Amino acid sequence: MKDSLYQQAPGAAGYADAREVPLRELDGPSELPVSLALNDTAMGTLLASPEALEPLALGHAFTAGWITRRDEVSAIHLSRLRHGLAVRLEVSDSLARKAESHQRRESSVSSCGACGVQDEVELMAGLMRLPPRAALAPDALMRGLERLERATRRGMHLALGLDAEGGLISQGADIGRHNALDRVIGMSLDSGVWPEALLVSSRCSLELVQKTIRARIPTLITLAVPSRLAVETARACDLNLICAHRGRRLELLSGHADRPRSS
Repeated sequence: MKDSLYQQAPGAAGYADAREVPLRELDGPSELPVSLALNDTAMGTLLASPEALEPLALGHAFTAGWITRRDEVSAIHLSRLRHGLAVRLEVSDSLARKAESHQRRESSVSSCGACGVQDEVELMAGLMRLPPRAALAPDALMRGLERLERATRRGMHLALGLDAEGGLISQGADIGRHNALDRVIGMSLDSGVWPEALLVSSRCSLELVQKTIRARIPTLITLAVPSRLAVETARACDLNLICAHRGRRLELLSGHADRPRSS
């Protein structure tokens, strides 16, 4: 077919047979169920990369609305389960009861940070209109894209926290794009240093916009075209949402190109 989108690669006459290759010799990233709990209350399970679990748990607890400040967590405990890992956050009994009253009833998986949400009210909870801030300057964004390219890991999503000049503040890597973002937010909760922008190596659906807004970070940059719902929510909340189109073209979909004037 002359106009086919899928052209045969040179020498690709058939499959390379890897069916008998031992799992330990394959290049794919690691992935395990990670169960999260507040005290003794199970809150949900993520499919995530089994590294740097403390910032992942903190970031997820924050963006899910279980906690609102780092000092609400007095300790973090890691343990092994039969098929995965467990992270238990020590919080006050009253906070654990409050979080349990609106916890998701189903596990979340790496493909979608909004899985298990019961209705639209829960899905949009915690969103707000951000104070108007200028988006990251294009030259600073390009410096961030260069850092993203250098940090690329096979089979992993990346999220970078950038300062106003495009410098690297924090970095999260995970098999799930929303987990990578939670890791960066968790690092900021721990350090108290918040990025001016988040850069993610993936498409942008609603949950990434939600997490960015809940963390009050003014700019989110994605490599691929965001969903329409993501753009609609970003515009309603005054988030600077930028599609970098894999570095070929920068497109501001919502927010402010210049510093907004005082009223």
